[in-house]
Amino acid sequence: MQRKHDPESYVRTTMTRLHINTWRRRRREHLAWDPPEQVSTADPFAQAVDDADLWDQLSRLPRRQRAVLVLRYYEERTDAEIAEILGISRGTVRSQASRALDKLRSTVATTMPANGSAR
Repeated sequence: MQRKHDPESYVRTTMTRLHINTWRRRRREHLAWDPPEQVSTADPFAQAVDDADLWDQLSRLPRRQRAVLVLRYYEERTDAEIAEILGISRGTVRSQASRALDKLRSTVATTMPANGSAR
């Protein structure tokens, strides 16, 4: 049963949600990836061809997916900032980023030769 006129319950819920959001933000910030010293030749992502090829692959993505990736990784914006800039929800930002990365992964996997050498 919801009590709309119970300020104590409202404050308790708000404080709980703010705490959870703070915890999630902190956890996300600490999950940074450090590239390995030695690049594995078996990993197609480790053999980044060059920036021109990356921008070419990005240009083939749908407009919104491309915008989300550029804002997230190139301009280092948060999901909330991206959502505000594009006028979409944070969930849509995350789903568009996930779909775009899946497309890029499949494109890289299909363009890399079976022996692992770059084109």
